[in-house]
Amino acid sequence: MNHAEELKHAAEKLALDYELLTGETAAAIINTSFEKFEPFRRQGHLGIMHERSVKLKLSEHEYTFSEQLNDEPLLVFFEQTRENVAVVFKLFKGRYFCQLLEECYGMEYFLTNTHMDYLIAVNWYTIEIVDNDNFL
Repeated sequence: MNHAEELKHAAEKLALDYELLTGETAAAIINTSFEKFEPFRRQGHLGIMHERSVKLKLSEHEYTFSEQLNDEPLLVFFEQTRENVAVVFKLFKGRYFCQLLEECYGMEYFLTNTHMDYLIAVNWYTIEIVDNDNFL
């Protein structure tokens, strides 16, 4: 099962509204986010490494950081490997994202909102956030 499918099953278990975006729609979101924020690591241990980024320890914030996000749709995507290429998981109530994670195995991912105002990269060790004032 790929990461988006895992999130889908967790959302169904928790009765959270979601949508899986694929193809050109998903590719456009991913490409726009990458062009706008230019993350340093798009594969492997994902990372932004921007001078304005804020880093949080994953061990302390993995299941709580989304509570600080605005209550708006959240877009989740992954390194663009074969099973995750051009797939975006859209959670309509983004603050509940960490609840989904509690139902999933570990994964690395990127997060943004529908306006792509910020980018969050999560790897096995760090949550890295750029351009989201909620974390300053």
